[in-house]
Formats: sequence, C-alpha cells, structure tokens
Amino acid sequence: MDRFAEGVDLPGNLCRHVVITKLPFPVFTRPIEQAKQEWVMRSGGQPFVSLSLPAVSIKLIQACGRLLRKETDSGRITILDRRLLTKAYGKQLLEHLPDYKII
Repeated sequence: MDRFAEGVDLPGNLCRHVVITKLPFPVFTRPIEQAKQEWVMRSGGQPFVSLSLPAVSIKLIQACGRLLRKETDSGRITILDRRLLTKAYGKQLLEHLPDYKII
C-alpha cells in the first residue's frame, strides 16, 4: 500500500474507487524506530498512541487522496478493516480524513 498511497496519480475517471483492505499500521523494525519506541515507553508513553496511530493516519489520508486529485474528481472509498468501527482509535482515524460522506 505504501507505493500506492504515495506514488500514484490517477486524476479524473482513471480512478473511481479505492479499496483499502487493511489499515496500514507500520511495523517498526529499523533500529531508529525501535529506539523511538523505547524512548516513548521510558517516558511513560504508549508507542501505539504516539507513533503507530499518527503513522497509520497519514498513510490512510494519502491512500484516500489517490481518489480525489482535483476538485472535480469524485468516487468511492471502501475500507474493509472493521477496526475503524470496533476500536476506540477508529473514530479518531475517521475524524482525520477530509469531510467525506460515510455510509
């Protein structure tokens, strides 16, 4: 999803429907990322809230942005990951998206 979220420009009728099967939560495997996680934990914070949620929010916004490249573009975004509805952070992620009509 990373390449799609950041590198595709399909304006107008070239992209009418974006389907996101799973929220793009990062996996922190690089030493710098792991050090950030450790620092957050030592500071009394929660790496999920401080690092993972902001990262997934940005990726989700970018992926949804593939559909609407110009003001005249329209279409549908389908997110199949039920965690948007069942987890407390789901509402927060939806609030960070542009003012889309949610059904």
